Amino acid sequence: MKVLLTSIGSPGDVNPFIALGLALKEHGHQAVLLVNPHYQRQIVAAGLDFLPLGTASHARRLKNMPFMRHPRGGLRHLWREVVLPNVPLLVEALEAATRSDPPDIVVYHPASIGAPWVCRRHGIPCAVATLSPEAWMMYNTGNVHAKAPDDESLPERLHRNLLRLTRPLFRTLADRDLNRILAQFDFPPARDIFLNQFFDCDVNLGLWSPLFRGPLPDDPRNGKICGFPWFDGGHHTEQADEKIRRFLDEGEPPIVFTMGTTVITAAGNFYDHAAEACRRLGRRGLLLTGSPENTPKRLPPGVRAFDYAPHWSVLPRGCATVHHGGIGTTGQALRAGKPTVIIPIAWDQFDNAGWARRLKVSVTLERARVSPKTLATALSRLLERPAVIQRARRIGDKLAREDGAAIVAETLARVVADRGPAKTASMDQTRLRPFNDAGQLGGLHDNVGGRCVSRKT
Repeated sequence: MKVLLTSIGSPGDVNPFIALGLALKEHGHQAVLLVNPHYQRQIVAAGLDFLPLGTASHARRLKNMPFMRHPRGGLRHLWREVVLPNVPLLVEALEAATRSDPPDIVVYHPASIGAPWVCRRHGIPCAVATLSPEAWMMYNTGNVHAKAPDDESLPERLHRNLLRLTRPLFRTLADRDLNRILAQFDFPPARDIFLNQFFDCDVNLGLWSPLFRGPLPDDPRNGKICGFPWFDGGHHTEQADEKIRRFLDEGEPPIVFTMGTTVITAAGNFYDHAAEACRRLGRRGLLLTGSPENTPKRLPPGVRAFDYAPHWSVLPRGCATVHHGGIGTTGQALRAGKPTVIIPIAWDQFDNAGWARRLKVSVTLERARVSPKTLATALSRLLERPAVIQRARRIGDKLAREDGAAIVAETLARVVADRGPAKTASMDQTRLRPFNDAGQLGGLHDNVGGRCVSRKT
C-alpha cells in the first residue's frame, strides 16, 4: 500500500505525520510525505520518501508571523499568509503525484485544503488526521461540547463560545476565497468548503489517546480515536545535547519550562517568571527558550536555559512540566509521567488544558495571571501531593504502552481493502453529504477501557 501524507504548519503539525510515515513503513507500506522543503532533511533522515510542497520561504513566513502577539488579527494573518496560499500549491502537487504514481490513500492535515477535492476527482480514498479534540468540536455540525463539562473554566467557556460565534462568519469568508481557487482548477462551486475538509473523507483519524479524551456522542460518524503518534523533532536516534544531559545528571530532577515551537514568539517575560519561581521554590529548573532572545539575563543557581531539546528526551527526567498546552507537548508531557502546569494562549490549547486537568495531574493557569508567585503556587499544589505524582506516573505508563501511529496504519490498510476498486466521485456529488458510505468503519476498532483494541469483523 502506498500512502501519501501531507501537512502544513509548524513542526507540531508535521511531526505527527512523520510518526505515521514511520509506522506505515514498519508495517511494510510505502509512505510519501508531501510537505514543505524545510522538513526534507528530517524526513529523509527518518528513511521516508519526500515530495516538496511550496518553498522553504513559506515555512519561514509561518515562523515569523506574529500570530500570538496580535491575537485579534492572528487568525486572519494565518489564513491569508499561510493556509490560503498553500491551497493551489497542494492541488497542483497532488494532481502531479496522482498522474505520475497514484497513491492508494491520501492522509491530510485539516488545514491542507484541497486534498479531498483531488482525491474525489480521481477516486482515491482519503483520511483527515485530526491532531486535537477541539477540531471535532469546532467543525462538527453535531456541535460537540454543546453541553460543557461541569468543571469547565471561564477561559475554556469563553474560547468555546467564541468558536461557535465566529464559525458562521469564517465559513462565509472562507467560501469566498476558496471558490475562486475551485474555479481556477475547474471544480464546481461549493458551500462550507473548509468544514467539509472533515466530512468529505473515508475516515477521520483522531490523533490523541482515548485516555486523554474518549468518545463523545456527537463525534463524527467516521471518526476513530487512535492515540498519540509519538515523534519529536528528529529521527528517533536523536539525543539531547551533551550539556543538557550533564545538567540533568548533576542533581535532582528539574522543573521543565517550554513554550513549544510556535507560541515561543509570544513568550514575553515567561522565562523570567519561570526562573524566579524556581528560586522561590528552591527547585532546579530547565528552560527551553527557543532562542537566546528569550533567555533571562540572570539565572539563579540550579536553573539553566537551552534553546532546544527533544521533549521525549528531557520531560521524563524532570519533576514537572510547565507548557502552553499544544497537543504535541501535552501528549509528551503526560507520557513523561510528571505533573504539569498548562498556560494556554490560543486555539486548541484551552481545550487541551481542560482535558489534562480532568485527569487530575495538571493545573491550568491563565496567561494574564502568570507571575513568579502564581507559578510557584501552582507547582507547589502538584509537587507537594504524592497522590498527584503517583497518578501522573500511572498515566504515563499507560500512554507509553499506546501506539497511535500503529493503529492509524492498521486503520488505513482496512480502509483501502474495504474500499475495493476506486470509483471516481466528483466533488459536486460528495460535498452535500456530511459523511460518505466508506466512512462507516464500525467494527474495525472499539474503544475499550480507555485504549484502542482491534477485532475482526
